[in-house]
Formats: sequence, structure tokens, C-alpha cells
Amino acid sequence: MDECRNFAHNLEAIRRLHNASMAEFSEELDIPRSTLQDVLKDGNASLHTALHIAGQLKVPLSALTGEVIVMKNLDALSVLLNCFEWFAFLPAEDQKTITAHIHAIMDVLEK
Repeated sequence: MDECRNFAHNLEAIRRLHNASMAEFSEELDIPRSTLQDVLKDGNASLHTALHIAGQLKVPLSALTGEVIVMKNLDALSVLLNCFEWFAFLPAEDQKTITAHIHAIMDVLEK
């Protein structure tokens, strides 16, 4: 299944982006190292584990199972992940305002 291979590849790309060892990355993901190694081998994971990993990385699971992240895109991914962290700390009302502005910009760009 392509999604499983994408999951494994994208996790490995993120591990490299973080310049983390297997032990460090498994600690960051709050999963056993053996589980991380198994997931990186073929991308197979229980739904619970996959959702947990996505939650720890603060990205939607679909971002990890979708298009494969190539190494040249890691800088863009790093910026995107930092934006998610910044956005998450905003008050809910500010998040709503920014989201509305982004939707308005996207509507204009689609025309």
C-alpha cells in the first residue's frame, strides 16, 4: 500500500530533519524504539500508533501518509511545522481570525 510506504519514508525524512537518532526520535514521538524501527521498516502501524505519531508531530495523519516528502522539501516542511507550533499557541479567537483571512486569500487566488 502506497500510504504505508509514504508513512515510513516521511517519518524517516522528519527524523533526519530533526537530526535525531532512533532513540531520540522514538522519545520525541513517545513510542518504544522497537515500534519506531518497525514502522520505519514498512510503514505498518496500528491506527492508534499512527494517530499518536501524527499527534506528537502536530501534523494531520494524512500529511504523513500522503505525498512522499523529498529531502529538498525538508526546509519547507520545517518552516511549516514551526508555523503549526506558533499557530497552536495563539488564542482561539486569533486562530479564527487568521483562518478566515487565509480562506479569503485562497478564494481570491482560486479566481
